Amino acid sequence: MSPAPRCVTVLAALCLPLGLAACGAQEPASQPADGPATEAVDVSVAADAPAGVSLSDAEVRMPAVAGRPGVAYFRIASETPRRIVGISVLGAGRAEIHETGFEGGRMTMAKVDSVNLQPGEPVVFQSGGYHVMLFDMASTLAAGGTADLTITFDNGETASIAARVVGPGGMAAQGAGPVLDLSQPAGDMEGMDHSTMSADEMAEMGH
Repeated sequence: MSPAPRCVTVLAALCLPLGLAACGAQEPASQPADGPATEAVDVSVAADAPAGVSLSDAEVRMPAVAGRPGVAYFRIASETPRRIVGISVLGAGRAEIHETGFEGGRMTMAKVDSVNLQPGEPVVFQSGGYHVMLFDMASTLAAGGTADLTITFDNGETASIAARVVGPGGMAAQGAGPVLDLSQPAGDMEGMDHSTMSADEMAEMGH
């Protein structure tokens, strides 16, 4: 009767390594070799922006005539109240926020120092509204490329995005507001009231 206990002992010894091997085979499943999975990034939203701020559809439009100002457009939204106090574009010596409007049947364009953002109210910089006039544009900027556009808020935070560089009239085909090509020569804007424009801008436009 003694062989029976010896058989049980042998079977137990054989099963123990198999059990350990099975446990060891499960460890890699909890720690993938490729590391933790990463979420997909929406390239149309600024990668460098404060939490709750989205920046998209950025475009830099080249002037029709070399030496004239260019213009930049984009769409921005914030989940909290914010104020834009400055905008810069890499390749432009100077950038100014302007607002186009109508008064007494005439078109006006004035420089503004800031633009307020409210939750749930996206602001679109486009032809016929807020826009960014770009002065002293570098020769390195060319249609088909990109230019870094950076927005500065009143608390010092910034949001940046790579803006597409396009030729004159680039936004018109997208139907982004009234067709007003601010990059055209001054002679094409005779109906605009320049009384609220800065002296530097009028000089840039040949006034």
